[in-house]
Amino acid sequence: MLEDTFKLPRREPTWKGVYRNLRLAVLSRNLQPGARLIETELSQALGVSRTPLREALAKLKQDGLIASAGRAGYIVTDPRQDIADAYHVRAAIEGYAARLAAQNITNPEIQRLRENVAANMAIELGDTVRRAELNLEFHEIVAHASRSPRLIQAFENQREFIFTDEDMQIHTLEACRQFVREHELLVDALELRDGDKADQIVRAHLHRAADLLLNNERPAGTKTKDNSVEAA
Repeated sequence: MLEDTFKLPRREPTWKGVYRNLRLAVLSRNLQPGARLIETELSQALGVSRTPLREALAKLKQDGLIASAGRAGYIVTDPRQDIADAYHVRAAIEGYAARLAAQNITNPEIQRLRENVAANMAIELGDTVRRAELNLEFHEIVAHASRSPRLIQAFENQREFIFTDEDMQIHTLEACRQFVREHELLVDALELRDGDKADQIVRAHLHRAADLLLNNERPAGTKTKDNSVEAA
């Protein structure tokens, strides 16, 4: 049941916690395409008032994850096409940003990227919150290293499609390890000032990320009896 997995993470507005949990439910297929979302039922099931719920539903509709269904409330849509389009746009934007970054990145920025990768390798793979923070930081550094204001703004416009910790929960642990390895390969290309390679790595990285979101089959890890995370 949806209410069994619902939680309000961190210190953030109630509507955002509702949005994040419903978004995960849609992306993980706990809410299947065609499922109807009735405000009164959701409000009772999730234990929140209808005002933050409506804000969350409005954002999900904006993302293309649900659609209005008249008096019946909302209906869950199939997000695959929107996600694919969004990640193809990200690949174009961030691939070109990486190409420019290879020309313009500074040594301190390369060092920050190295430290980011090292931190990502050192933390528990089950710590999806911290890994999501490091992932966002990594992509931000690369985008800003392009020194292109228009590209940076385009990157900012796509921030909602950068993996959240909820998104990471639906990936296998091996997929998560591969993402970190690809980040390291990108830093190597940037340090060598190889724009072609940097562009290629980013595009492949983001296309694979889209495939994982579209074809996920299980959470990032399962709990063993001693509550440790078991690799996929």
